[in-house]
Amino acid sequence: MHDDEWDSLNSQIMTCTRCRLSESRTNAVPGEGPVPCPIMMIGEAPGEKEDQQGRPFVGRAGTVLNRFLEETGLPRDEVFITSIVKCRPPKNRDPKEDEIHSCSGHLDRQIAHIKPRVIVPMGRFAAGVIFSRFGIGGGKISEVHGKLFRGAFDGDEVMIFPVYHPAVVTHNPPLRSELAGDFARLKEMLSRINR
Repeated sequence: MHDDEWDSLNSQIMTCTRCRLSESRTNAVPGEGPVPCPIMMIGEAPGEKEDQQGRPFVGRAGTVLNRFLEETGLPRDEVFITSIVKCRPPKNRDPKEDEIHSCSGHLDRQIAHIKPRVIVPMGRFAAGVIFSRFGIGGGKISEVHGKLFRGAFDGDEVMIFPVYHPAVVTHNPPLRSELAGDFARLKEMLSRINR
């Protein structure tokens, strides 16, 4: 993959006006991490802090994610982190179907460049979109989190491993142990892949 192609993609994301979210954003948030990268983590959409800084998962959910990555022995700078849509929906509402559709080409091109072995959708929303993208029958996040699914992208096998969204710790503290279990299983799975 050529650096200029990646730079061009990021530039297109930063200046994208394909949907109404571009009208209210401060910054688009393409994502960050190494390219290529064996693990790609995908959230729903940027929040207020992400919109301000142009970086993914820098708010409260990001603090939780960093902690779990650290406990898993995965430095944040060794995973690629992005979102389904690259601009913050007003008042952090769920992205709408046409907004997801408008942004889906960006995500597909990111996946093509990053060539992840494992995609980790974080939360029910990201899991639903990724399952749909890969033609996987899903279910509620409470049923699919911490389980391994297989898909294909450009002829290469990709493992899909949904987890609860890190923000769950803030909204529903008892689910912290579930999220910890998801990350423990992720660590175990990655250690098998890297052998």
